[in-house]
Amino acid sequence: MTLWNPTQPRPTEEKLPITYSKLDVSNVLSTAKDESKLLSISSIAASLSAPSPISTSSNSKTHILYHASEAAFQLLYDSSNSKNYYLSEYALDYFLLSSSGFDAQINQAYCAVASVAAMLNSLRYSKRFRDVGDVTEWSFDLPKDPRYDPYPYATQQDILVGDCVWNNPPYGLSLEQASNLVKCHTSASDWDVTVQEVDPSKVSLSKMRYDLKSALIDPDSRVMINYDRKGIGQVGGGHFSPLGAYHGSTDSFLVMDVAKYKYPPVWVGADTLFDAMATVDNCGSYDFPQGQERLTDDSSGGSSNGVLLNPMTTDDYTKALKVLGCKQKMRGYLILKKKA
Repeated sequence: MTLWNPTQPRPTEEKLPITYSKLDVSNVLSTAKDESKLLSISSIAASLSAPSPISTSSNSKTHILYHASEAAFQLLYDSSNSKNYYLSEYALDYFLLSSSGFDAQINQAYCAVASVAAMLNSLRYSKRFRDVGDVTEWSFDLPKDPRYDPYPYATQQDILVGDCVWNNPPYGLSLEQASNLVKCHTSASDWDVTVQEVDPSKVSLSKMRYDLKSALIDPDSRVMINYDRKGIGQVGGGHFSPLGAYHGSTDSFLVMDVAKYKYPPVWVGADTLFDAMATVDNCGSYDFPQGQERLTDDSSGGSSNGVLLNPMTTDDYTKALKVLGCKQKMRGYLILKKKA
């Protein structure tokens, strides 16, 4: 579950290692914390044709490239067989997500909700992409926001409304809840929703890489990840976002950050991403929805003044976890795939 931890205060100012210059991209690729660990433009160019992972030093696996430079955008293309660039077969989701409803999360907890909405909006099996009267291959329909009526479009408010969705969680969603939300809006007869917790004792880097690449190369599949921002050198904690692409030569995945006000999309090395997902969510599951009802019930250990709904102290945060009945679970990834 994504909720603010008061033991990790948000900094008042945050500087990203980003440059928009076409000539100087030397400080685009970094650990986001140590500016001495950088790749030069020649190293980035070499990585486009040589099979070596993005790397910043021999003793650090945290390697990221913010999607805010020409070098970063080049990773969406494959030039292995030609002097000309062609769109990589692993990059279609980037364009489908970007052009079909990739909205910033509406608050700082609903990253999973925003990710689910983006995935649904990008799929072509909804009424949004069909002519009136054409029901060919419809397998789900998007909710219809009154603001956009009569055009179907999944907003973060609408996908939390319906008989299938039982009470809006007080914070963010857990990986399990995110999968249930996806299932609420897709047909079980037409779609598979797979959740994989990244427990290093059970799941290997190769397994993760294979699953994510398979989802990205399939136009009828989408993938979203649950990871710890600190694991990729960013500020924050648990977070959800869809994946948009994979680049083979650098062995990196493009994370389409739904907190668009905070970070741009970012290329993350597969090993770094694996480590960021192989982390513990302190509230990976809880007594839902009874647990959140207890948060405002004095007789059940909660607080009628609503202080536990938005804990601002360490004590309140710890108490909220206890009242919810939180249990630890590993983070991981979710794949939505159309059945054959």
